[in-house]
Amino acid sequence: MKHVFIVNPVSGKADASLYLVPRLIDAAAGAGVDYAVELTQHAGHAAEIARQYGDDGEPVRLYACGGDGTLNEVFTGAYPYKNAEVASVPCGSGNDFVRNFGAAEDFLSLADNIAGTAVPVDLVAANGGVSAAICSVGLDSEVAYSIPKYRRLPLCGGQMAYNISIVERLLQPMGHRLRITVDDDVLEGDYLIATVCNGVAYGGGFRAAPMADLQDGVLDVIMVKKMSRMRIAGVLSKYKNGLHYQNGRVVPELSDVLEYRRAQKVLIEPMDGKTVITNIDGECTPADSLSAQVLPLAARFVLPAPLYAQFEDRAPAVTA
Repeated sequence: MKHVFIVNPVSGKADASLYLVPRLIDAAAGAGVDYAVELTQHAGHAAEIARQYGDDGEPVRLYACGGDGTLNEVFTGAYPYKNAEVASVPCGSGNDFVRNFGAAEDFLSLADNIAGTAVPVDLVAANGGVSAAICSVGLDSEVAYSIPKYRRLPLCGGQMAYNISIVERLLQPMGHRLRITVDDDVLEGDYLIATVCNGVAYGGGFRAAPMADLQDGVLDVIMVKKMSRMRIAGVLSKYKNGLHYQNGRVVPELSDVLEYRRAQKVLIEPMDGKTVITNIDGECTPADSLSAQVLPLAARFVLPAPLYAQFEDRAPAVTA
């Protein structure tokens, strides 16, 4: 098997090509594997590289060296190919997908990654592309969409840009009148957030779907209804920490503003004549709607050797 390290130089706070590439070369050479290192040069390039190696027809392990956006691109390019499997070397700002199995630190040992084993995972067909973790519409995606414009201001990097974006949204009209089709059920109402989850977390650790399972062939749908500004902070705090859903249901104190469904396909459409900001694995764009459908066990994801041993002990047998 060939091991291909696809490195996004602009992921995270430092140029990954400067500090990570020498480590990749040392680890691959030390393991005695056939390897290559590819640096991405533009948006979508990681998917192009993945397709190139998939087209070769030879067994290949594609390491997404970057954040969730890079991992999304590698999954997008790789998943149609039975000869390709995807691994992660997380060095972005969020690194949410790997939280389904452990912490980002569990994936940073290159030796463990090279010795790891692939397991089948679900993906999501979303607005003509692919999502590995979570898609959403609403307040969360609107906040994320505004952050880049504040990062360009002096002294407004990181958390400061995030905080300013939240304040901006809270000062504006919030929520959308949405039609949400969950399989064959149609729901209509005023919502702050509608989240379609394949994985557990997004947004740098928001545990929107603590119940999510990447191998169950089902999407978890969480809908947060419009509410007073006085109540938002308390509700979103529970939502962030995964405390809104416990013991198989939405917690009683939030049952009037949160609704949970499971489905194989979801369509979210604004009814107020406006476009919505959609979030697909951290990439936020305006759109007329959000369409999502589960792709059961569509990809193979590599767990580092120690995590695979734990996964094997607790997970039922699943075949791709």
